[in-house]
Amino acid sequence: MTLDKQNGKKFSFREIFLYSISLLIGIALLIYTFRGVGLDEVLIHFVDVNVFYLVLFIHVVFLGAFIRAWRWKYMIESFKPDVKLKNLFSAVIIGYGVNAILPRFGEVARAMSIGSLEGISRISSLGTIVIERVLDLIFLILTVLLGLYLFGDVLESEYPWIYNSIYIGVVAFILSLLFLGLVIKYQRRVLIWIEKLFARMNFKILNKATLFTSKIIDGFDSIKSRKNFVLIFLISPLIWVIYAFGAYIGLLMLNMQEIMPVDFSFGWIIMSITTFGILIPTPGSTGGYHAFCKSVLTMVLGYAVEISLAYALLTHFLSTVPFLLVSVILFFVYQRKKRNSTSA
Repeated sequence: MTLDKQNGKKFSFREIFLYSISLLIGIALLIYTFRGVGLDEVLIHFVDVNVFYLVLFIHVVFLGAFIRAWRWKYMIESFKPDVKLKNLFSAVIIGYGVNAILPRFGEVARAMSIGSLEGISRISSLGTIVIERVLDLIFLILTVLLGLYLFGDVLESEYPWIYNSIYIGVVAFILSLLFLGLVIKYQRRVLIWIEKLFARMNFKILNKATLFTSKIIDGFDSIKSRKNFVLIFLISPLIWVIYAFGAYIGLLMLNMQEIMPVDFSFGWIIMSITTFGILIPTPGSTGGYHAFCKSVLTMVLGYAVEISLAYALLTHFLSTVPFLLVSVILFFVYQRKKRNSTSA
């Protein structure tokens, strides 16, 4: 075991090993993506960056986080009706900031943050994030389907695996939906099953397992309310539209409309394909995002490799570093508030 001296948290060698593998995958993907291209050939495109669109891009990135927090509010309202939107927004930003360093830990950080800020169960919050992921899977499938409608022939030839990914996504969605439905419908039976599973263990473990399961189910209750369900489902596509708009603004940021005419469909296909890269568990999606971004810009949209890599570098930097910086600021602000409240 190793020890983080700042907070006393112990990290197992397994966790360190897995993180190292994740980091190495990201580095390997970066090397593969930038092979044969000089960094000076890429950075030269930053000289004439359109500052107006750069600032707009950052605003759009944070708008996407705000819309996600807004949707999350209707999920948490099932067990915390007066939850504050600003706290949800802060928690989402902190989650993104953590993901920039520790892949997949952002969801846990979000749940912990909103738990501390609103005094609610972190486990129930995590349950709402599970619902989020199911919804994101639905709309990822829909975005790819729309991308196939817009660029079908090119996508099918350049990404022959894309249809298989849709099939896998549909199966995963159906299984997730069945699982959630059964858990919500048979809550008491699930808890009894958990009790039987841990019956031979000590009471402390049994109590923790039952409590954890019941709290997770509380988070699932957000989809029981018809009103909340409708609002959640209506807000969800808006998130993806914002992401696509950001990808489109990224093209204008590097003046890529001067190379060929661009429109919103370009942003949509960039967003759809790069999402597959974001799914690769590397710190801040580093490497995976760049690889898929380069491929869609060169193979589907026909841009040169150098400016495609410049787009990937700049948009990734502006989509991760601001969240990381703001999350660090929020961390110190909340720590200061804690100290003041304790001393008072």
